[in-house]
Amino acid sequence: MGSQQPPLAALYLLGVLVTSCLGGLNWEDPGFQVRLGASNSQCQGQLEVEVMGTWRTVHSQSWGRSWGRSRIQSQFHWEDLQQASKLCRKLLCEEALVLAHIPSFNKPNRQITCVGRLGSFSNCSEANQREPLGLICSEPRKTTPRPTSPPPTTTPEPTAPPRVQLVAGPGGLRCAGMVEFYSGSLGGTIGYEAQDKIQGLGTRICDALQCGSFLKHLPEVEVATTQDPGESRPLPIRWEIQNASCDSLEGCFRKVQPRMGGQALALVCSEFQPKVQSRLVGGSSLCEGSVEVRQGKQWKALCDIPSPKGAVRWEEVCQEQQCGKVNSYVHEAPEKTSQGFFCSQEKLSQCHQLQEKNSYCRRVFVSCQDPNPAGLAAGTVISIILALVLLAVLLVVCGPLVYKKLVKRFRQKKQRQWIGPTGMNQNMSFHRNHTATVRSQVENRPASHVENEYSQPPRNSHISAYPALEGALHRVSTQPDNSSDSDYDLHGAQRL
Repeated sequence: MGSQQPPLAALYLLGVLVTSCLGGLNWEDPGFQVRLGASNSQCQGQLEVEVMGTWRTVHSQSWGRSWGRSRIQSQFHWEDLQQASKLCRKLLCEEALVLAHIPSFNKPNRQITCVGRLGSFSNCSEANQREPLGLICSEPRKTTPRPTSPPPTTTPEPTAPPRVQLVAGPGGLRCAGMVEFYSGSLGGTIGYEAQDKIQGLGTRICDALQCGSFLKHLPEVEVATTQDPGESRPLPIRWEIQNASCDSLEGCFRKVQPRMGGQALALVCSEFQPKVQSRLVGGSSLCEGSVEVRQGKQWKALCDIPSPKGAVRWEEVCQEQQCGKVNSYVHEAPEKTSQGFFCSQEKLSQCHQLQEKNSYCRRVFVSCQDPNPAGLAAGTVISIILALVLLAVLLVVCGPLVYKKLVKRFRQKKQRQWIGPTGMNQNMSFHRNHTATVRSQVENRPASHVENEYSQPPRNSHISAYPALEGALHRVSTQPDNSSDSDYDLHGAQRL
């Protein structure tokens, strides 16, 4: 028990400190600092008061009230709204419309809880950050006084043009989320009904946001499940669709009483970011393999079902891999334990969110044209090197033998020698047949009797060493030639 006294004493001292700082001030007092935060409007937001130079939110169960999130409208008290209207007028707004915990205004901040009369801060203490108290006041009315004299010739102050913005996109996507419309100082979300046809209106909104064209309507359930706790909440519904085929944003919507219930307009434009990433794995190159997609930091197989328009999806996958056109794609047989992601759209670029498939995932093997085919394989290069080495060995071993054979054949051709007249007026010539056998010289024969080594025919051979000469002599003997141009005496040659 003694160990619990210091924390209790510290809480008591903190409560006394907060009470002494706030004093007996009420939110109606001129010197009391109060504002509405966590919104883009000065007339709606969570109630915040300044304590020791720090802004703090007020707990929704202060002053004996219990305004929970689920029952906002049912626990309003007319007297409370009358009291809150004084605060609204202090903030240069009109009457109070809602005083309760509003989920749209839930910005984390240090919080206090107070007791006593509504709006009194004479008895407050520190509290944990839970459900802050919110306040919605009506916007100030624009009144035009009746002119009593001609208006002065002054240039009116320009007003901001109507604009739209997307907030609280699923998973932090750009160009996707809840649509907020602002006209002057009045801003809020847009009510959406199931019968509303927003194709043309969605394209106009996406074009105004420079986000491409309208892709799809985002269901409220999908927005709620994909919204992170730290993301800003959208404003209450203050507009409804008046004309879906309008020419300008001003004519598209009309103002309604602010409300927290109902479905707000949310959409996805074609230029949403980041896009779904894909890759090909398990193939022989970067341009073929099973398709995998990325969701967050996780890569998983892309599950698909065969369809007539399936080639369009795979063309896009090939383009993302910087490959050519699709050569082929094959759906693999599904397995009971196979897992992956599934995209319900025709193209992956249209899937802003992938769905998990925990069984019977049918993978797809895609083959694209490779603009940069791979070079020679390592085995091919080694084979070429071995072939060159073998060729060099053959040249070293067999080269000299081949060379000798070629030289010998060349010399045999040169042995064909021409013997006979070579002058201009001779008409007879002959050559020695290299195949003829030459008679060997007789030993110890005087050199004076050797006229020519070819003058005698070879022994034991009927082959003449001069077949051309004998042919010529035979023709001369049978048919004499009276030509005087020849320098040879054929009869003399016959005696030889």
